[in-house]
Amino acid sequence: MNNKVDIIISKFLDDETSEAEKAFLIEWIKTPDNRLYFEDFIKTEIWLKYSFNSSDVEKHLSMLSIVTRSKRKKAHLNILKYATLFIAVLASAAFIYFSKDQSGLQVVDENAISLEINNGSSKYFSLENYSEFTLKDKTVALKTNGLLEYSSDDKQERESDNIEYHTINVPYGKTFKVHFADGSLVHLNSGSKLTYPKNFDGFDLREVSLIGEAYFKVAKADVPFQVNVEGLSTKVLGTEFNVSAYQDEILKEVILVEGSVQVFQNYEAEGISASKLMIPNQRAVGKNADTDLIIENVDVTNHIAWMNGILVFENENLLSIIKKLERRFNIDIKNNYEILDEMRYSGRFKNENIDEILKTMQAHTNFSYAMKGNTLKIDKPN
Repeated sequence: MNNKVDIIISKFLDDETSEAEKAFLIEWIKTPDNRLYFEDFIKTEIWLKYSFNSSDVEKHLSMLSIVTRSKRKKAHLNILKYATLFIAVLASAAFIYFSKDQSGLQVVDENAISLEINNGSSKYFSLENYSEFTLKDKTVALKTNGLLEYSSDDKQERESDNIEYHTINVPYGKTFKVHFADGSLVHLNSGSKLTYPKNFDGFDLREVSLIGEAYFKVAKADVPFQVNVEGLSTKVLGTEFNVSAYQDEILKEVILVEGSVQVFQNYEAEGISASKLMIPNQRAVGKNADTDLIIENVDVTNHIAWMNGILVFENENLLSIIKKLERRFNIDIKNNYEILDEMRYSGRFKNENIDEILKTMQAHTNFSYAMKGNTLKIDKPN
C-alpha cells in the first residue's frame, strides 16, 4: 500500500497528480497515522530532492501554513508551499488566509464562509470578517448583501499556464451568492463548495465544479456553461437550474426550472456517457456508473425552496431529514431510536427553529430528544 501512496505523494509534490489521486490523498490523510506518514515523507522528500535544510523544513511544516516570504529559489518555494498548504487545508481545523496587507497570517473560524484563490500561490479570505472589500485588481468585490461580485478586466489576458482559480466554501448553517463577470448568478446552499476560473474570457467552455447544492442562473452566451459534480455534468448556454450533489448523498440530481440543459454521466473509469436533454419541470437523477440517468417530471417548487429559506420534507425518511437539519442548523444529530428509521415525514418550514421542527415531528411520532453542546440526540420516548 505504501508504495502506491509514496508514488502519489511524489506526484503531488511535483504537481502531477490527477483529480482522482488528489481525492484519494484527501481521504487517506484524514487518518492520524497516515497524516504523520505524509508529513515525514514530505520532510524526507523535500530535503533529498530539493536540498532544503531539514530544520527549515521542520519549522515550516510545524506552522502548517503558507510560506509568505522566502529568499530561496521560486521552484523550491512552490514545492514547500504546496506541501504545507495541503496539510493546512486537509488536516487542520481552521482555514489560513492572508490579511489585507499580507503582513502576516491569521487563523479563521472554520465555520466562516471563505474564498480560496489559487494562482500559483494560494490565499484564503474569511468573507465574514469584512462588511465589504475589493481585491487588489478591483475585479472582485464583496457586497454588504452577502454577494461576491466579479467584473471584467479588459487589460488582463488569460495565460493558459497561469489560470487563476477561486473556490468558495460555504459551511453548514449559511448560504452565499456569487455573481460572475459574464452575468451568471450562483446561489450556494449550506455545506457547499464551488470552484471556478476567475474569468471565463478566452475559454471555449465556462466550466465550474460543485460539491453540495447550488442554483444556477446562467447568462446566455455563445460559450457553453458546464457544471461538474462527481459522476454528473450539466451543460447549458443560458438557463436556470438547481444541482444537488452532497458527498454524503448517494443520488446526484439536476432540477430544470427554465430553458433546456444537457446532462451526462462523467465517471472517470467509465468515460462520458451520451447526453440527455431536459425540459423545464424535470429532474435528472444519477446514482453510480452502473445505472443510467433517470429523467422524470417533478414539481420544481419544493426543490428550490431552500433559496427562500424554506426547508421542505417530501415523504422522506429520517436519515434524509437529519442531513438537511444538520446542514440548516450546523449541528450533529444522532438517532438512537431505530424505529424512527422506518418512518416517513412531510413538512414545510421557514422561520422555525430546530426545537419547533422536532416538536412538529413529535406530533406524528412519539420520541424524545435532548441537545448537549452542538449535538442533538434522539431517543425512545421518556
